[in-house]
Amino acid sequence: MRLRIAIAFVLVLAATRIQALELSLVPVDREVAAGAPFSVVLIAANDTAPTVEYLPPPRLDLRAVIGDREQIVSLVGSNNPTRPVSIPPGGFVKVTYSGPSPSGLAGDIALRPVNLPANAVAIHLVPGKRPASELSRLTSALSPYEPIYFSGGSRGNTNARFQISLKFRVFNPQTRTPFLEKLYLAYSQTSLWDLESSSKPFRDSSYRPSVFFLDENISQWPFSRSRLGFQAGLEHESNGKDGSFSRSINTAFVRPALTFPLGGDYQLTLAPKIYHYIDKDENPDIDDYRGNVDFLLRIGREDGWQLDTTLRRGWESDSGSVQVDASYPLRIATFGNLGGYLHLQYFNGYGESLVDYNVKLRSQFRIGLMVTRGLRW
Repeated sequence: MRLRIAIAFVLVLAATRIQALELSLVPVDREVAAGAPFSVVLIAANDTAPTVEYLPPPRLDLRAVIGDREQIVSLVGSNNPTRPVSIPPGGFVKVTYSGPSPSGLAGDIALRPVNLPANAVAIHLVPGKRPASELSRLTSALSPYEPIYFSGGSRGNTNARFQISLKFRVFNPQTRTPFLEKLYLAYSQTSLWDLESSSKPFRDSSYRPSVFFLDENISQWPFSRSRLGFQAGLEHESNGKDGSFSRSINTAFVRPALTFPLGGDYQLTLAPKIYHYIDKDENPDIDDYRGNVDFLLRIGREDGWQLDTTLRRGWESDSGSVQVDASYPLRIATFGNLGGYLHLQYFNGYGESLVDYNVKLRSQFRIGLMVTRGLRW
């Protein structure tokens, strides 16, 4: 009985603190082409209460209504914080949410928030061109997955390493099924390029299609200002070669990710990727050199340096690898407002490429441009 009373008290207290905030929505544009991207701003204002901790939702669902017709549109926050924000008395926080506007509707549309105590807003939809609508739906479903970069260095011969990685949301958020909304297809490619040989050949490439469930923020356990994410799925990795140089593996994996603040806007993330080899016939001893865990340790801040360290430990006593990726945003006047990040990379150990999974080469330093840091966790 005492436990029930305590839980009820905590719930009432939390609800009271949220109600102390005034949440309001403001459309960025009053007239929008049907199916084209549009944005609204969520303003959380603290007019009366003491300082309140508030974490704006990563996604905003709005019910678009005209007459007896309606549909759900989902907008994603472009600048939403990843941990609760302290809002002092008289203060406020703004978050912009963007996504495709309702398709198949036209005229004055009322947009009413779903499961959010905020006001409805109105926009005027004008008929849009179908190709633009198709493009907006495609771009709204695509997002970064792993880091995208191009960096070069030398360990006896000049070489470059580059990576591209994107994920695709399989189901539109309008499906209204939370689990299905978090299913993704992804494609990642990592290539080593020999820039010194006469024909400039690619030494090796790893092609990694995957399918997985991903929720980057399933709870704030175990700390009030921390964030717990979770990922689980299947991944195929191969180098596309034949004969004795052919390499491929199939794995099932899970990845919990815990992020918590260190102070001064710095965050620490621990994200071990734990996998089981479903098929490794072409390289049956790969776990001796790669092991079964990729342990990611990340420390840094969104608007400053970020250091990602990925550790592997094989079952052989002297095998494994370490990869360190340091990045710094270049979107400052000093660098002419260049987009992306300065990228510094260090690799040491076995298996920098799949063809060399059981080979330890000399340690490697590289420098280049990182386009995106990938998952924020």
